[in-house]
Amino acid sequence: MRLLWPIANWKRTGPVEPSLDLAAALSRRGHEVLVATGRPVGRAPDDAGAAADARGLVRLQLGLKLPKHVGFLANRRDARRLAGHLRARPPDVVQCTLRNDHRIVVRAFGLLDAPRPLVRFWFEDGTAAPSPEEAHLLASASRVIVFGARPATTLASAGVDPARVVRLSPPVDVGRVRRAATTRAAYRARWAAPPGALVVGLVARVQPHRRFDLLWEAARLLVDRGVPLRIVVVGRGTSFHEVAERPVARLGLGDVVHFAGYLRGSDYASAVASFDAQLLLVPGSDPTVRALREGMALGVPSVATRLGLLPDVVDDGVSGLLCDDTPAGLASVLERLAGDAALRARLGAGAAARAEDAFALDRVAARLEAVHEAARG
Repeated sequence: MRLLWPIANWKRTGPVEPSLDLAAALSRRGHEVLVATGRPVGRAPDDAGAAADARGLVRLQLGLKLPKHVGFLANRRDARRLAGHLRARPPDVVQCTLRNDHRIVVRAFGLLDAPRPLVRFWFEDGTAAPSPEEAHLLASASRVIVFGARPATTLASAGVDPARVVRLSPPVDVGRVRRAATTRAAYRARWAAPPGALVVGLVARVQPHRRFDLLWEAARLLVDRGVPLRIVVVGRGTSFHEVAERPVARLGLGDVVHFAGYLRGSDYASAVASFDAQLLLVPGSDPTVRALREGMALGVPSVATRLGLLPDVVDDGVSGLLCDDTPAGLASVLERLAGDAALRARLGAGAAARAEDAFALDRVAARLEAVHEAARG
């Protein structure tokens, strides 16, 4: 198949990474994939474009702006240029990733005599209904891909034909993540955890809505109970002082919490592989929680709340443990893990198996390939 793959974003965040992973996987399966990413603003680095290049993807060179948010003039110009390409080299399927690339493609279709099949990823957790404008867009798509049970129900309530909604597991490149974890032992030593301590990692931007307050209060409870603990935060954010540094000092957790900053590549994978458990309390810009799935690929059991798509990703009691979003609920689960090495080993094995069976990139890509074939038909 010939696939056109626009992504209206220049940042390497949220849905951009899993979308590019699937584009690359379909390219490896023998399909012709043309990717178009957003143009960076000002002197910002071309992160999404560089991520596409790193995956060996071919980028469409039409000078498209593809902004994340709607721009009347930019969208109109992009649609005209895209329509010319669609006439000259019609794809079998257009795979849209975000709302604005979907808008631009639909506008381009309006300039054609014969629109092409369009498939759209909907990377939302279904907590909020789509706007009327987006619901109309989604209802017009040949297929809409969702990544959990609740999003499918939400779209049906918004008027999208359930027969056009397909649920996939969010992808993770299991092999790539595992190959990158080359210095696990060195990172384990870096945390300087006391003997027998539970090392819990959290990969997230340090922002108020990510509920770091819940983690600090649970940690204080565990320290008061004498549970040996080391918490490692991988990430940074503009609210770091208010959300992390100040409350940790106020609660007397300076010897318990280690701030690792922002890590990438082998450093990131090795750090995650060194954790006894990985924690996520509130999903961020990617509701499919890629960081948690990468930890699962490395055999790290998950601890998560029941918010968003977390219950779809974490198989409670098999690949991790779900907890109430209260300090007492989180502390109870972490204390249970701290005192049971056999449970940690079993959940870690379950996490690795779930990553291979449910989230492995090639498996998800094969399913998406079938969706494209159906849309084409």
